[in-house]
Amino acid sequence: MLMEKVISWATARISFSDLDEKLLHILKRNILDSYAGICASLQDMSILQKFERLASGPAPGSDVAVWGIEKQAGISDALFMNSIMGRRSDLLNTFLAPNGQGGIHPSDNVAMVLTLADWMGMDGESFLSTVYTAFYLSLALGAYYTPQSAGFDHDGAAPFWIAPTMGHAMGLSEDQLTNAQRIAGMLGLPTNQSACGSLTDWRHCTYAASAVKGLQAVRLTLAGFQGPSGIYEGEEGVDKFFPHTGTLFDPPPDLSRIIFKQWPAFTFCQTPIDVALELSGQIPDPSTISSIDVRTYSLALKYGATSSSSHPDTRTGRTHSIPYCVAAALIKPIEYDDFNDLYSKNKTLNSLIKDVKVTEDPEMTKAFPAKSQCSIKVTLKDGTTLNGSRDYPKGDPLDPLSDRELENKFRINFFPDGSDTEKEEIIHCIWNIEREKDLDRLLDPLKQRRI
Repeated sequence: MLMEKVISWATARISFSDLDEKLLHILKRNILDSYAGICASLQDMSILQKFERLASGPAPGSDVAVWGIEKQAGISDALFMNSIMGRRSDLLNTFLAPNGQGGIHPSDNVAMVLTLADWMGMDGESFLSTVYTAFYLSLALGAYYTPQSAGFDHDGAAPFWIAPTMGHAMGLSEDQLTNAQRIAGMLGLPTNQSACGSLTDWRHCTYAASAVKGLQAVRLTLAGFQGPSGIYEGEEGVDKFFPHTGTLFDPPPDLSRIIFKQWPAFTFCQTPIDVALELSGQIPDPSTISSIDVRTYSLALKYGATSSSSHPDTRTGRTHSIPYCVAAALIKPIEYDDFNDLYSKNKTLNSLIKDVKVTEDPEMTKAFPAKSQCSIKVTLKDGTTLNGSRDYPKGDPLDPLSDRELENKFRINFFPDGSDTEKEEIIHCIWNIEREKDLDRLLDPLKQRRI
């Protein structure tokens, strides 16, 4: 059977009744974690100003709310802008395929489904089953494809799970779900240029662009357009371009493997930040540091220690820079504003960045992805050396964030003008989301004007 039909068959059979208590709890943890990241993103004035211009520009539309600017836009524009908010803060979660294929950010899907839920008027059960569909398919395809190793964006496969997820929510038949994937494959495969050189905010837009493609594929399917068969395994199908494994859904996706982030930074910077923070308590004065030697695995170097990582000039570049993150964490605990332009001019910070050297540890490379290791040696000017290491970042399933810690992550990142009562109501709403008749209690705070 063609893979697009296998995916459609599996998607069509997903329902809320599939979700037992354990799986429901995992999904709610992910929703709470993702909502915290969305709230943090909505405090970023620079991106909201771009939303304002896009929502007020040519052909703005008025289908659904754009978060943070108290305006409406056409569903495609709203979906694009709101989906960016799932990633902008860099607090989103991560799934690293156990077979070493690559990684995705499942929580990207939460912002997308929340927007879809607002547009369609979903209740809590429908929202949960749609989030589960997106997570199930994204983890399966994330373990099947490795787009980046062939020069494509790591979200290159996202339209192939977004289209059937949206189609399932909209009641498409199995044949229509198959066709939506076929059309999604014809809307273009993105290159990996957004991860190269000086990083721009498009790094936070790649999933959002995929969401628009997924929606367009569903709309074209509903209009009767037909995509080509064999979109994955065909002669010029996606498998020709994306390196892939031999099986899909085998083993089945394991949502318990999702890694939560403690810090608003790149996945591969999480363990270095943890180690640097542990060492910082032994360094009363950062100006006494002479050198900082960081050892980690090859993939972290490839994307977190690039030629521009020692002098990043954008927020995205800073959150994706191991030297920047380590230097910042040696000064104080990481905060969202530490990656803004103002803080990036801190003299102590910039002095430390120059002292950071990042090299590969071959044993750590062999251990990845089972472990995401990092060791740091700090040498002080008086010759004293301090050493620290971790096998996993805090938030890894082997060192997880507790429910209470996830709740606190939300409280810290919720809007400054939000009351304690409002925070607790939202937390209660998420833990009991299946009982909600609509999602207004989650959506209303996101729709308020923040600029």
